[in-house]
Amino acid sequence: MSEHLTIDRDRCMGSGQCTFYAPNTFDLDDLSIAIVTDEDGDDAGKIQMAIDVCPTRSIARALAGQGGAE
Repeated sequence: MSEHLTIDRDRCMGSGQCTFYAPNTFDLDDLSIAIVTDEDGDDAGKIQMAIDVCPTRSIARALAGQGGAE
């Protein structure tokens, strides 16, 4: 199974750290909540950095088919 990115929209506070570290993968929607725009937009290192610096730990990797908040 492949992995995909999930965002817990209830936890996200819209700090924008993910968009700073992986701008081609993440963006903020009209409510300033993070969204995934392209799972392959940035290299794995940048995406992992975005996951690691998220202050609310809202971003996770999940196996395709597993539940996610996004």
